Amino acid sequence: MLGRSMLAYLPVNLANIVVSFGTIVVLTRLLGSAEFGRYAIAMITVQFVHMGIFTWMEAAMARFQARAERENDVRSHLKTLYTLGAITGLIGGITLISVVFLLPLSPQMTTVLAVALGSTALQIIFNLGMEAHKAAHRVKRYSFTYSGQTLLSFTLGILLVLFTPLREVAPFVGILLGLICFIAIDLTFMLTRMRGGTYQADKTKIYFAYGMPICLSLLLTYALNSADVYIIAAILGEASAGQYNAGYNLANRSLEILFIWIAMAVTPMAVTAFEKQGSAQSIEIMKTYGASLLWIALPAATGIALVSQDAGFILGESVRAEAVTVMPLIAFAGMINGFMNYYVQRAFMLSGKTGAFAWAMVPPVLLNIGLNLWLIPQFGLMGAVYATVISYALGLIIAIVMARRSYPLPLPMRATLEIAAACAVMWLAVSALPIPEAWHGPISLLIKASVGAGVYLTVCWLINAANCRNIIRDVWQKFRRPKLAEVAE
Repeated sequence: MLGRSMLAYLPVNLANIVVSFGTIVVLTRLLGSAEFGRYAIAMITVQFVHMGIFTWMEAAMARFQARAERENDVRSHLKTLYTLGAITGLIGGITLISVVFLLPLSPQMTTVLAVALGSTALQIIFNLGMEAHKAAHRVKRYSFTYSGQTLLSFTLGILLVLFTPLREVAPFVGILLGLICFIAIDLTFMLTRMRGGTYQADKTKIYFAYGMPICLSLLLTYALNSADVYIIAAILGEASAGQYNAGYNLANRSLEILFIWIAMAVTPMAVTAFEKQGSAQSIEIMKTYGASLLWIALPAATGIALVSQDAGFILGESVRAEAVTVMPLIAFAGMINGFMNYYVQRAFMLSGKTGAFAWAMVPPVLLNIGLNLWLIPQFGLMGAVYATVISYALGLIIAIVMARRSYPLPLPMRATLEIAAACAVMWLAVSALPIPEAWHGPISLLIKASVGAGVYLTVCWLINAANCRNIIRDVWQKFRRPKLAEVAE
């Protein structure tokens, strides 16, 4: 079942891959390191703002859709959250843009931030629809709308970089235009779903009480992920911030796409099971989820560490040399962070103890900031990497301990050992490859990736790591079923 659900979300994952890698490949070539640094700072700022102001509504949409269906109250559920999103987006957007023009920033930074913050004020309307589709298991509609908006925004942004003087502002203008197009399509559909519903002030309080701690925890988590870029920019300059962000994104975003893909498929299943069948059924789903998450993500992190130097050709020359040095350790840091945010955090979500996750993030965030201020002056960009790894490890330990106090989160210890053993064999096999120096780059990357994947899957199949044979059979049957239907006809 997990394999089939993951396949249903494959178009979204492919769109994320195209945009994530396309952004890194294209923008690091078209923009200078300082311009890319300003783009990165603006993108991180937008994420901080969106999480702090808007995400509580998105979290409430995802968490309470199944309960609204059970109580036959979906129309009012949607009407309440869309009303809140429209009001907050309008007031928040105007306020944020006004504040930016009052800050003592350079004209370039002011312009890119103003456009970026305008886009995030509109993003909330789009995101509410996406969360509603996922929670209601409207997978095809979600996949089409999300993938379409993502690809259109990316394409428009790149065209604007190429053919206008907007430079680092162009990607955010592209996002704005893509959102306008697809909100016009999706909102028409959603308005029919909320027709006859009423705004419910009492539900607003429930949604806020549930979602705001998630906002705080996301802010702290994102600070743990990205505050180092601000510190690097302050200590080493915007160009260094761009170089670090390019390497970080190439390694971490590759893993995050996998985490989001699997979480996208499983989270609605776990919430629906919890609401309609009880905690026991959700625990069974989480057990399979945790093992599957590690089975896919840990070898990906190992592979990124193995091919980091060969993958440097993906990046523009202005950021390449420094970016590839941070990638190996960032890959494993991303693995730790992803498991914490996309697995352990689900225990807080299901138990409703979302505030506890926020408290769990406070110590690692403080440690991360302190380590960055201490290590970056001594070790440059690698100082930020060391701070990231240590802080993520502390955050994962604290989150697991606190999560298990309110929800019996299963820990896939046996699966972890099996997967780690398979990754170790893969590492030895790839490291032993006699690849000539002249082949380093795309050819070496393809050889290492092919051999590594083959060795890993073979070892996993032989020892049935994380019960992977069921996942593989699930996927195989999904592809085979249409062929069987043709034969039957």
